[in-house]
Amino acid sequence: MAKPDWYDTTECETHDAGAPKFCKKSEPGEGTERSCAYDGARVVLMPITDVIHLVHGPIACAGNSWDNRGARSSGSQLYRRGFTTEMLQNDVVFGGEKKLYRAIQELAARYPEAKAIFVYATCVTSMTGDDIEAVCKAARDKVPMPVIPVNTPGFIGDKNIGNRLAGETLLKYVIGTAEPEFTTDYDINLIGEYNIAGDLWGMLPLFERLGIRVLSCISGDARFEELRCAHRAKLNVIICSKSLTNLAKKMQKDYGIPYVEESFYGLTDVAKALRDIARELDDAVNGMEKRTMQDRVEKLIAESEASCRRELAPYRERLAGKRAVLFTGGVKTWSMVNALSELGVEILAAGTQNSTLEDFYRMKALMHEDASIITDTSTAGLLSVMYQKLPDLIVAGGKTKFLALKTKTPFLDINHGRSHPYAGYQGMVTFAKQLDLTVNNPIWPLLNGKAPWEKEQDELEVDLLETSGHAERIAAEEMRSSRVKVPAKNATVNPQKNSPALGATLAYLGIDGMLSLLHGAQGCSTFIRLQLSRHFKESIALNSTSMSEEAAIFGGWENLKLGLDRVMEKFKPAVVGVMTSGLTETMGDDVRSAIVHFREAHPEHDAIPVIHASTPDYCGSMQEGYAAAVEAIVATLPEGGETVKGQVNLLPGCHYTPAEVEEIAEICSAFGLDPVVIPDISNALDGHIDPTVSPLSLGGVTVERIRSAGRSEATLYFGDSLADAALTLNTRFGIPCYGFTSVTGIAESDLLMTTLSALSGRPVPERFRRWRSRLMDAMVDSHYQFGLKKVALALESDHLKGMTVFLAGLGCEIQVAIAATRTRGLDRLPVQDLVVGDLEDLEQKAAGADLLVANSNGRQTAKKLGIDAHLRTGMPVFDRLGAHHKMWVGYQGTLNLVFEVANIFQANAKEAQKLSHN
Repeated sequence: MAKPDWYDTTECETHDAGAPKFCKKSEPGEGTERSCAYDGARVVLMPITDVIHLVHGPIACAGNSWDNRGARSSGSQLYRRGFTTEMLQNDVVFGGEKKLYRAIQELAARYPEAKAIFVYATCVTSMTGDDIEAVCKAARDKVPMPVIPVNTPGFIGDKNIGNRLAGETLLKYVIGTAEPEFTTDYDINLIGEYNIAGDLWGMLPLFERLGIRVLSCISGDARFEELRCAHRAKLNVIICSKSLTNLAKKMQKDYGIPYVEESFYGLTDVAKALRDIARELDDAVNGMEKRTMQDRVEKLIAESEASCRRELAPYRERLAGKRAVLFTGGVKTWSMVNALSELGVEILAAGTQNSTLEDFYRMKALMHEDASIITDTSTAGLLSVMYQKLPDLIVAGGKTKFLALKTKTPFLDINHGRSHPYAGYQGMVTFAKQLDLTVNNPIWPLLNGKAPWEKEQDELEVDLLETSGHAERIAAEEMRSSRVKVPAKNATVNPQKNSPALGATLAYLGIDGMLSLLHGAQGCSTFIRLQLSRHFKESIALNSTSMSEEAAIFGGWENLKLGLDRVMEKFKPAVVGVMTSGLTETMGDDVRSAIVHFREAHPEHDAIPVIHASTPDYCGSMQEGYAAAVEAIVATLPEGGETVKGQVNLLPGCHYTPAEVEEIAEICSAFGLDPVVIPDISNALDGHIDPTVSPLSLGGVTVERIRSAGRSEATLYFGDSLADAALTLNTRFGIPCYGFTSVTGIAESDLLMTTLSALSGRPVPERFRRWRSRLMDAMVDSHYQFGLKKVALALESDHLKGMTVFLAGLGCEIQVAIAATRTRGLDRLPVQDLVVGDLEDLEQKAAGADLLVANSNGRQTAKKLGIDAHLRTGMPVFDRLGAHHKMWVGYQGTLNLVFEVANIFQANAKEAQKLSHN
């Protein structure tokens, strides 16, 4: 019995050296990546947008595959819904024809807008003998739309067979069943174009400029009625190689429509395609007597290529000399070789699947003679090629994506899983841009660098110098020559600053049994409590000296002394933290002397230490007040003595959440070190519920632990603003200090691991090695979301430094970075527009940004500018729950942040796509 004509026997029988057997069946256990006939039919038919695609079978075929392709629609989204009869055990035993019949009627009633119903057979229902053709025929009399059987169970062959059978189905049941309202001399069909990521929309403008009408596209962004009229086209243009050549051949035989095979990827192939189409249309219309369409095409090519080459120039410069491995199927096997060559990319090896022998030969002819042909397409075979060739880039389909990324090799998806259109001239620019973003993303040198446990001793010593010399470098930085722009306006609008006294209060809250006392008018303390309560969702322990008009005139000493006496008598705190306000600093109150006089007058309170930090509102912001309080704590409470082996001081910055402070401490503990955290908000402001509510701050570091800080082996501080506090401990007790601008990011976390390993004399624990590996995987999985995204940030200086470096390191473009205050270290940030300013400045400078990074007050800016992506961080975050439980430090925390930002970008990209085509 002869094989059906949808098998290509010559390709199956080829014995040419190196040529794959495209029709050979997969052998058991050979581990190939081939798909089945059901999937092939689905590839062709599922992009028909306004019909119901009903899969008749158990859950696997539909459940594992619905809405997993990138075919896009400018209209109906019905094609994206997953419909299945979901055959169960009894249905398999007794047959599923009745269930299918009822399902067709039910769906037709529920979705009256559907123009047709396609019913797909699957392996199980074909084996049980369900006659879907008979059921569809019977159902046609009961529903107001065509019901079309697609008899392509998976076991009958591979994806190519399914493609061709889908074409047979269209020819038998759809094409030629209606007439178009009108025809033109330049009507064409596109066959095998599935509008992946919007490829079709990159081609249509070219045809429109030429006066060519796409009568129907089989089947990207297709409407059922358009497909019915496809037989009236003057020319068929096959886009996807030979998968639907049978359809074109039969339309030529039945309707006299000639066909050409073309590609719209790359300048060379786009030009060739347009010229071939113009030639055929001129021949059909004028018998080649006039070159009407060909003349239009030459003009279009000249204009478009010149413009395209100008846009490609910067990308070609960065891509020239890069080496790639190409593995794909269909027309892309040879067309992508051309496109990559035009960008200066060398092909080291190429392979193909689901293609034809002709595709293979075209690909081979375009490649360098030394380039390899991939014959083993199994996972092991592809890995072997990657490790042998060591390419700069892998260009392939989604099935190969995560295999490539596991080898830490840049990867570009050119099949159905991609998000960007590559067809046409603008598509070529997009292709070049995405190649550039992929291969030149800054994560790759980092990911391919050595982990701390892989470095030699001399390399580790260099890294250790980075942290041990941090405080001296910060102190020595010259501020007068800073490039940071300071505000010139006289009125601040929508301030992003918080008061220094708020920062000091936050620091004091990290001490167990602490009571904070603000020397100022009582309104100041009320606003601080409100701001901290909104952020942490906690009751805040804070009292005030309640300065009155009389005290403001004659001095506030008595208010301060009276306030100290009352809080000590009433609340019996373990320690009292005093900070000042703009009022009392302007008055000139000598707080230090007032405390001395209080001590002389009240010896009964001598057991309760008092800490004093100067925090006038007109000097700095929250960060400066917090740093002043931490410096006051370490200058007051720690005591010297014999060094405690393994004990280290940790000074976390004000921008760290309770969860982050806890994580840093636990990382240190994992090295066998005993961390003294000053201050420690991890158990004080972490959202727990105590048996009783206390007016004091509970759960922080104890006074006794702080006293022991003078006997620690080392001090580690996190945030440049705490360098002075660390140097205070160094000056008082000779304790060496190690500084970290940030511990968010792989390089930053590596420095922390190197430092802790050196201090403890222990290797990096296995758990952190595992988390580093997970972080690397998260970065390669997510880096596509970050490339060239424009980001605007407005944060306190220390926080701004960490977030800016993190986002830039993932490939984001920092559009503007706005600091609350000008501090040392800002000049090193990778951003041109670096200013001290308010949220009005953010409104003026963030237009067009893809992401806004600011506290909750930034929501007004985001709304005004129409920026949906707003990463809330800093103080305060009050319109989201759980801000104090965010953990973005170390390897694990960086992974959390990578995914959080990537998901924000991804969600907004999908929303933008939906809005632009609905």
